[in-house]
Amino acid sequence: MDHIEIEATTLFLIGPLPVTNTIFSAWITMALLVGASYLGTRRLKTVPSGFQNTIEYIVEALLGVCETSAGPRGRRFLPIVGTAFLFILFSNWMGLLPGYGDTPWLRSANSDLNITAAMALVVFVLAQGWAIKSAGPFGYLKEFVYPNPLHLLSELSRPLSLALRLFGNIFAGEVLLVVMAGLIPFAIPVVFFGLEVFVGIVQALIFSMLTLVFLTIATAHQGGETHH
Repeated sequence: MDHIEIEATTLFLIGPLPVTNTIFSAWITMALLVGASYLGTRRLKTVPSGFQNTIEYIVEALLGVCETSAGPRGRRFLPIVGTAFLFILFSNWMGLLPGYGDTPWLRSANSDLNITAAMALVVFVLAQGWAIKSAGPFGYLKEFVYPNPLHLLSELSRPLSLALRLFGNIFAGEVLLVVMAGLIPFAIPVVFFGLEVFVGIVQALIFSMLTLVFLTIATAHQGGETHH
């Protein structure tokens, strides 16, 4: 990797739709996660062992975080929060592997604002849908006028902050590695590589936890419901 451009490289077209190297890398990450899920659940046992035990540990840990933050509602948020966390984490880490950035075919998915914006838009749409279901159409629309007239600005700023924060940190990390590789030819200092591994975890946590917070706020009207 000797340079980095902010714009993703178009690899080929599917009809009128361009497929960039970041989208291609995202497909690889998704294939990896789907394959791992299949291998971990194809022969389920009452007493888990091996890879199934690892999968269940990850799911239970994510479920625990969701229920701690959102209460009983957290179980409904697990699919979106857990998927966001795992996809972002593995995309970030895979972007550090040899070959990523060295070939036009591979580049960290989260270093493309189009990818992070798409994920943020999914979170935004889900939050609005749950808010309408929770408060009802009239209650949902009323909040844009009373008690907070800036509610619309607040709602629109959330997906923007999600997309820009993730993209900015991951892209900045790639630039840092390129700069350090230029300063020290043929070697990237281990300390900076380790820093990017840590940043990959932190950014996955931040995106998924903010997603959980937004969904929890959107369903606040259901907080007093009785759950069975």
